[in-house]
Amino acid sequence: MRHYGYPEKIVRILENAYKDTFSAVRVNSELSEWFETVMGVLQGCVLSPFLFNIFLEMIMAMALDGSNEGADIGGERIGDLRFADDIALLTEQEKGLGLQKTLTGIAKVRKKMGMKINIQKTECQFWGEGNKKFRLEVEGQELEQTENFVYLGGIISTQEGTDKDVERRTGLARETWQALGKVWNSKEQSKATKTRMYEVLVLSTLLYNAETWTLKQKQRLRVFEMACLWKIEGITRRDRIRNEETSNRLNIRIGIIDRIRNKHLRYFGHLNRMENERYPKIADNGYVHGARKRGRQKKRWIDMIKEDCKELHLTLHEATCRTQDRRVWRANIDERLTHAMASPGP
Repeated sequence: MRHYGYPEKIVRILENAYKDTFSAVRVNSELSEWFETVMGVLQGCVLSPFLFNIFLEMIMAMALDGSNEGADIGGERIGDLRFADDIALLTEQEKGLGLQKTLTGIAKVRKKMGMKINIQKTECQFWGEGNKKFRLEVEGQELEQTENFVYLGGIISTQEGTDKDVERRTGLARETWQALGKVWNSKEQSKATKTRMYEVLVLSTLLYNAETWTLKQKQRLRVFEMACLWKIEGITRRDRIRNEETSNRLNIRIGIIDRIRNKHLRYFGHLNRMENERYPKIADNGYVHGARKRGRQKKRWIDMIKEDCKELHLTLHEATCRTQDRRVWRANIDERLTHAMASPGP
């Protein structure tokens, strides 16, 4: 903190807060012996995440000093993405030679500062056409090259776009649904309570990170949604009740696809209101060097936004202008939501 110019008074206050601190562990309602806290940050302290980020920022600054490694997106050189200790390093070199140098530097600085890289949780990945192999290692141990990597709760896939992420979230939501089997089978719980639990516990698991999806698996999501609603309503396919009728009975006014589209539009507005220096906005507005392959192109996230804007009778430029006023944009989204509620069902 002194290196970054924080006031000496603030630094001394924090030093005193961490001086002579003791901790204990509660196991089966019993406390262990007290021990002095000599490493790490205070658990539960509101300043701990902030202090940890300062510490990691110092490590990365020392490790990346003078490095020009990274990927060029829209004229901006992006060398790494960081969220606490979840760090992704980027390079455009196919063999990853520069990346190896950066990785080695980070490992050395972290070891000097009392931290180490978890080899089991660290992997490398190639993005682009083909399945090119390259070798990276940390302290003599080779990193596994993977096609799918879970980063911040979402799957980063080499070739599949967001399809793998949709599949994973559907699987996690199904596990949550099955874990609550006693609730769905209970005759003591009302259908309204079950529906609320479905929306709060199951849908929240399913739709995590849905703002970034490019929807190509709509039918799979609809099938999962209706399977849950049939169970809550206590019917099966043999009853031959239309999906629209089932949704009306449970007061489900907006289908899962419309929920995802609304999340798209909300994030689109949030993205456009960001400062131009923010990485998400650079990635959305920028471009990557190279030519796209011939033939039909993969669906991009911005293509989904264009489709959603078309429903609002807006061009992408008009929608971008409206997003600058949060209230106006939310009103447009609510209007779309009202329209979706007027015609529920798949």
